[in-house]
Amino acid sequence: MSFDLNIQAHGTSKRIQMLDQLNGTLIEIHCKGGLMNRWMVKHEQQPLELILSNTGDDHFEINGFRSSKMSPFSCRIDEGKYQLDDQTYAFNKFYLGAHAIHGLVYDAEFSILSTEVQANYAQLILSFEYKGTDPGYPFPYEIQLQWTLYLDNLIGVKTSIVNKSNRVMPLMDGWHPYFTLGGQVDHYLLEFQSKAKLTMRDDMIPSGEMIQENSFEKGLKIGATYYDDCYLLDPIQNKIQLSYDGKSIIIAPIHNYPYVQLYTPEDRKSITIENLSGAPDCFNNKMGLQKLEPQGQIYFETSYQFKKTSKP
Repeated sequence: MSFDLNIQAHGTSKRIQMLDQLNGTLIEIHCKGGLMNRWMVKHEQQPLELILSNTGDDHFEINGFRSSKMSPFSCRIDEGKYQLDDQTYAFNKFYLGAHAIHGLVYDAEFSILSTEVQANYAQLILSFEYKGTDPGYPFPYEIQLQWTLYLDNLIGVKTSIVNKSNRVMPLMDGWHPYFTLGGQVDHYLLEFQSKAKLTMRDDMIPSGEMIQENSFEKGLKIGATYYDDCYLLDPIQNKIQLSYDGKSIIIAPIHNYPYVQLYTPEDRKSITIENLSGAPDCFNNKMGLQKLEPQGQIYFETSYQFKKTSKP
């Protein structure tokens, strides 16, 4: 059988490695945060690491939230506050400057719900029960993360959420992977079809306006540009391709991820390409905000794939 799955102790937590032995592809999922902490493929007979990993299980904020699951909101909430049914709520977990950022479960301890190994894939399902403990989000919910490694260097990730509260709850979902193809991102080519770009205030909160943006339609070299920008993807042609030196990563949103956020860290060694279900601060601006009924269910799904491409 080509695929294998191993559960290993990792400090006080666990990590799960899924391996395609035929192609030499490995992904490593951590129960702490439910995140993918490693994606390694074989390229030209050499191992190639495709994401930046966390150096520990207690430094997510310091590491820039590498690979984090962002729920029940992604990016920033203006001053950490929003209104729902004439009541004001304020988050209490983590602020960057004046604004709450990246949700409540990025450092949660997920449980292993199930594992499966078949001839054509290996799969892991993790689960976490949020109890409604943050005063800014008194809505208990269950979140399940389904990670699947397929043939041809393809990864599928599906997030399923059930509202366990007795009230309608606001919701946004996203991921925060730092992709790398080696070298400096200045030389990477980025290609996707966009309907519009959100304009931002100086503090990275959307202004409420959108402008036409098609710079990436035929591929754009990142160059020295600094990105911390959000785009509305074309609903039909929504794949995003990152390429460099005969290597490509393709991010393909499948369900409920109409937005993408780009961010280039100062060291220029990677780029985050973040699938988002809504715009930053959507709890206030309502752009892409989901409202889930009591006991209601919703899912979000995307995929990542590595491909060898021709060198320019």
